[in-house]
Amino acid sequence: MKGLVFTELFRHVEALHGANMVDDIIEAAQLPHNGGYTSIGSYPFQEAVALLVALTQATGKSLPDTLDGFGTHCFKRWVNYAPHFFTQQRGLFDILEGIDDFHETEVRKLYPDAELPSFRSEQRTARRLILGYYSCKPLSALAVGVIKGAAAHVNQPVHMECEPAANERGAYTRITITLLDS
Repeated sequence: MKGLVFTELFRHVEALHGANMVDDIIEAAQLPHNGGYTSIGSYPFQEAVALLVALTQATGKSLPDTLDGFGTHCFKRWVNYAPHFFTQQRGLFDILEGIDDFHETEVRKLYPDAELPSFRSEQRTARRLILGYYSCKPLSALAVGVIKGAAAHVNQPVHMECEPAANERGAYTRITITLLDS
């Protein structure tokens, strides 16, 4: 897992709970290098899991709720990094269908070997989008947070449903996003 994920997790935790909480979860996770991550490094996924477990234990929030909040944080950071991909005029569904383009053009140039998740559009109407979320890591709650961040960014209330699915590419999460009236 890329170090940027770790450094952004620390930024998110510090913004919500303060710098002491970052130190506390690093200590509780018992990491081999005491939480020293660089944004360009690569680190074992198990270390991210250990940090997230420590955070859930310290806050009392569930892992899905923790990942959801972190996903919303990540989307906000993407907007700051590459606002042209996430302009509000594009609309929510266009933004969501464009996340893979963002990953391939902006993230891949910095991290060519990154294992990036994918959002694949399965069906779209004027009021509903069905996305397939593909990842080698079990982080569908983080994807839900990204979608919530995008919906908040364009000020569009939504309802979401997630279900496990499978196809020739393997197992994935199907996320149905329905636009609600403002």
